Amino acid sequence: MAEMELRAAPPFALIQTQVGNAAVALAEHRSIVSIAAFAECLAPLQVAPGVTLPGPNRQTYHDGILYLWAGAENWLALADTADPDFDLRMAQNCNTLAAVTDQSDGRTILRISGPAARDALAKLVPIDLHPSAFPPDATAMTLAAHISVQIWHSPPDGFELACFRSYAETLYEALIEASNY
Repeated sequence: MAEMELRAAPPFALIQTQVGNAAVALAEHRSIVSIAAFAECLAPLQVAPGVTLPGPNRQTYHDGILYLWAGAENWLALADTADPDFDLRMAQNCNTLAAVTDQSDGRTILRISGPAARDALAKLVPIDLHPSAFPPDATAMTLAAHISVQIWHSPPDGFELACFRSYAETLYEALIEASNY
């Protein structure tokens, strides 16, 4: 029997749309895992990946991996690129302290950038994105156009939003619409 090769495919065509002073794009595919601490393992897990995992509503970047707080005793870890062994490496790093689950094909990341990005997002999210309330190391789990997202800063002038793959095109269209006015 012939071997079958599986390849990750984007949820819709890779496009970027410039709307006024904002650009909305489907981010490049990259590896994502969720990390959920096992009972009584939080303290040793905090440093198991070789970096102190961020506290509530914070993110940290270390050695090519962005760690996002994703709820009580939960984090998302995002590699800079698509790495087929990322989940295995993260599971080894976390030893037996956490459940590490590949989320790479289940989540999509959209990026909105430019001088009008914050204003466009303010129409879609119920949180304050002003730098005094949402500093560069902040992250939040919230809604954008009634879609569950995790949002964080994307230097130099943008934001990234991770959503479930099945909502990606709808969120993309909402970001375009919000950028129009």
